[in-house]
Amino acid sequence: PSVTINGEDVLWYSDNKFFNNKATTDTKYTMRQNTIYKSTTNSALASHTFDYTGEEQIFTVPVTGIYKLEAWGAQGGSNSTVLGGYGGYSKGMATLAKGTTLYINGGGTTSTNVGGFNGGANGGSSSGYGGGGATHIATLSGRLTGLENNKTNILIVAGGGGGADNWSDGAQGGYGGGFQGVAGTWTASTSMTWALGGTQTGGGVCNTSGAYYNSESGAFGIGGVASQWGGGGGGGYYGGAGGNSASRWVSAGGGGSGYIGNALLNDKSMYCYNCTESSDESTKTVSTTCHSSTPTENCAKEGNGYAIINFYK
Repeated sequence: PSVTINGEDVLWYSDNKFFNNKATTDTKYTMRQNTIYKSTTNSALASHTFDYTGEEQIFTVPVTGIYKLEAWGAQGGSNSTVLGGYGGYSKGMATLAKGTTLYINGGGTTSTNVGGFNGGANGGSSSGYGGGGATHIATLSGRLTGLENNKTNILIVAGGGGGADNWSDGAQGGYGGGFQGVAGTWTASTSMTWALGGTQTGGGVCNTSGAYYNSESGAFGIGGVASQWGGGGGGGYYGGAGGNSASRWVSAGGGGSGYIGNALLNDKSMYCYNCTESSDESTKTVSTTCHSSTPTENCAKEGNGYAIINFYK
């Protein structure tokens, strides 16, 4: 018999597979436990992955349905002694109409003082390492920093990590993601967290008084530029602060925050490495010790950012 799924006429086959009306070899949906799911044998509905390219990528929704959105932010730049902060992970389910255009900007990591693509800030002038860029998916084109006046178009953000400093002691970049990015550490003391992570309402701040204390705070979509040997802030919904320098006390950059606050998202959460947790639905954050260079669900990200859009049902 003929049935309609997501506005499309399909044919029901006896083993609970569904075919379109033109070719019974094209499996479009399957039924498991009385729930209809898409079939991965149909290329239009297969999982769509977006590796880092250094430019915006575009996805047009093929059929109306529920889609799982996943995003990983980029790691901050690392030196030979310590690592830049890992990027965060964000996920959520959204009902999207056929023909909707989504714009994906994947965060970039860096091996120099130049910040990563999509909001990673530059490290200090004495070659502090740049921050990692955020990864976001939106219904409007543009890098994250350009969408401040169009926040309702932003579906999901995964924050980038802060860059490491370029001092002999080495300071760890702050981890990105979650409702609040992790602060970058200082060489003199891990408790002197002057380069704070971004939050849901503002960029990470830093101490701006005294000699060489002239790094920038983070802002919407972009991290703060570091001073001297400091590490750059990570990009995010709001970016982390840039690291400062004073004598041998040097700070790594703070991590950028993630975002899952769009009302279209359901079953949503964010994961970040050793970060502060939140149980609120719009900012749900889980701390993890998992990190990988391969995009892995619920794990922080090493290297460049990544995104996946997967038809669910």
